[in-house]
Amino acid sequence: MDHQIGGIGLGQKDFSIIVVADTQNVAKSNQPEQLVTMAEWIIDHAEEWNIQKVLHVGDVVDDGIDNEQQWENHRQAFDRIDAAGIPLLFSIGNHDYDNLLTENRDATAFNKHCGGDRFIGKDWFGGQYEHQAENMYTLLNIEGEKYMFMTLEFAPRSEVIDWANDVIKSHSDHKVIMVTHSFLYIDGTHTAPGANHHPHDDVGTQDGHDGKSLWEKCIKKHPNITAVYSGHHVGGNVSHRLDEGEHGNLVFQSFQNWQLTENGGQARFRLVHYRPKEGIVQ
Repeated sequence: MDHQIGGIGLGQKDFSIIVVADTQNVAKSNQPEQLVTMAEWIIDHAEEWNIQKVLHVGDVVDDGIDNEQQWENHRQAFDRIDAAGIPLLFSIGNHDYDNLLTENRDATAFNKHCGGDRFIGKDWFGGQYEHQAENMYTLLNIEGEKYMFMTLEFAPRSEVIDWANDVIKSHSDHKVIMVTHSFLYIDGTHTAPGANHHPHDDVGTQDGHDGKSLWEKCIKKHPNITAVYSGHHVGGNVSHRLDEGEHGNLVFQSFQNWQLTENGGQARFRLVHYRPKEGIVQ
């Protein structure tokens, strides 16, 4: 499936990013080796597809801090990608919070396994909000073009959105690709109050913003944001939409999640291929 998209530099060589969605049921299943198979495919095909980044849209595990084995299953796969030198970025899902947001936003386990030791010290590490991995950005030069990859927490707080706005403005010469756990529904509409699995269904994210609000308060305001990837919702597997920002830039927004399919999705992922000379994402 091809989509015309603006905001990517004409003349660049083709490149790809990997989008991994909601691996929670694979991480807790009796077939976690599927995650390793996924990781090995990405590594083996990194040169062929010019893979520049691996993004995870969240729900890395299912049981927060309560099941260390799920985190170990996760690390057996993603540590391989890290060791291969392919930059990673994880979005935190509601199931990755220590208490699954039944009390608060504590994220000790997520930061242990998806945070500092993976990123700080890497030449592509950009920065974090509150020194936590839930809100972070990385910077890459891809075929001569500057890119920022930013992850925002599940249902970003107002202060996080303010931080994101400041960081994006201060990197106006970078194309921005964002990942956050909940942004689009399975029908391609922005998450909004009153629908299933809204962030305000959880105690810990009563102070958070949904997809519609995040679009209005942040994403549509910046001419350099080109794409947003998310997961979380169930009942469908893939949806997308294209919207024009305030500055006339097209923003590609994509939902993906296979957690309720056979064997928790079998570690499916999306290979997103950018064809800058034609202004196409495939």
